[in-house]
Amino acid sequence: MLQRFQQYCAAHGLPGRNSKWLLAVSGGVDSMTLAHLCYQSGWETGIAHCNFSLRGSESDGDERFVKQWAQERTIPFFSARFDTKHYAAAHGVSTQMAARTLRYTWFEEIRATQNYAGIVTAHHAGDNAETLLLNLTRGTGLKGLCGMAPVAGHIIRPLLFATRREIAAYAAAQSIAYREDASNATDDYARNRIRHNVLPELQKINPSFTESLQQTMHHLSQSCRIIEGERKKVMEQCCSFSDDEMHISIAALKATPQYDFWLFEILQPCHFSGTVAKEVAEALDAQAGKRFYSPTHILIKDRDTLIITRLPDTEKHEEFFVPESCQAISTPIVMRFERRRKDTDFALSQGKNAAHLAVERLKFPLTLRLWRDGDAFRPFGMKGMKKVSDFLIDEKVPLHKKAQQYVLLSGNDIVWLVGRRIDERYKVTEETEEILIITGENPCK
Repeated sequence: MLQRFQQYCAAHGLPGRNSKWLLAVSGGVDSMTLAHLCYQSGWETGIAHCNFSLRGSESDGDERFVKQWAQERTIPFFSARFDTKHYAAAHGVSTQMAARTLRYTWFEEIRATQNYAGIVTAHHAGDNAETLLLNLTRGTGLKGLCGMAPVAGHIIRPLLFATRREIAAYAAAQSIAYREDASNATDDYARNRIRHNVLPELQKINPSFTESLQQTMHHLSQSCRIIEGERKKVMEQCCSFSDDEMHISIAALKATPQYDFWLFEILQPCHFSGTVAKEVAEALDAQAGKRFYSPTHILIKDRDTLIITRLPDTEKHEEFFVPESCQAISTPIVMRFERRRKDTDFALSQGKNAAHLAVERLKFPLTLRLWRDGDAFRPFGMKGMKKVSDFLIDEKVPLHKKAQQYVLLSGNDIVWLVGRRIDERYKVTEETEEILIITGENPCK
């Protein structure tokens, strides 16, 4: 297993020279085997563990177990606790989706602030097979049949070559200690039902089903890369972009062979389902004004153009927390934070993409979110409060851009209308001793 792991990593350019990696370790057999393999291979790593507070003392036991493993090997250890059920209820999502959002947001924060090259997860061939089957049950295009890639942005999956059975056998042979998660044995989640009921039946037909599916996904991935190249050509012919809008010329689209297929490929990144894409294709000759929705975007059929823009209320209730020690974030927008003493050489920035705030007035963690109806602040240079909605009107911000305006809060106070104006109450004065310098540009500009 160790040799296969190293060969697989080498084939994908891992771990890379002078790089360090953040391992996502739950304490289960998959992630503990991953940690063991990386350690044996001499990778420079850190360990990140999420306590989702879903299994009481068992969750706490997992955290202690992983922490001890890391400390015994002098590996940097990071942990975070989340009220996952509260987050799921507040955002109207499943517990699994809440856990996924929380962990990847936190992983990315650690990666960016601690200068890790990527986030390494223990996804294996069995997980890949389950993902493909899940996508089939929901309806998917070619990309959904390709499974998970070994490298996707900052996410690295170096165990995709191994099956669940191989990982368990290696862990037993190497006496790798791990923790059992009782929830994995239940059928409470769709993925578990596929794992316990569907895959075993398919493996009765073909004992090497998982391996065969891996090969199929590899072939589909190659086909997908070819199609992606063609998709870009079609988009060059049919699409234009204005700020955060995409315009699709109906005449140019209809002149493309199999235009309904290409329409689906163009719309898929905006999360339009195959059913909705089919409805759009059937409405190309319909009267202007018809609207179609995905979970994140709206498509408006104009006379000769399809106009796509992000839904105004997308992520309206999503909140991102910025701890006092944070130096940078990349989700949901890129921002950098620097604290420094005020001295005679310090000069306040005149640009809108930087905010200088008096640290002694701030309450951490700060909160970053999209603005909401009723939000108000005291714009720098003004004496009274002003609604954010009125401020954006005065600034002549278009409606679809207003929806993407972020605000940074200290407690319940808006301290910065990101990329536009700080709050008068948090400005740097002669009495200010320490300054928080924030740089970042609002994506709606």
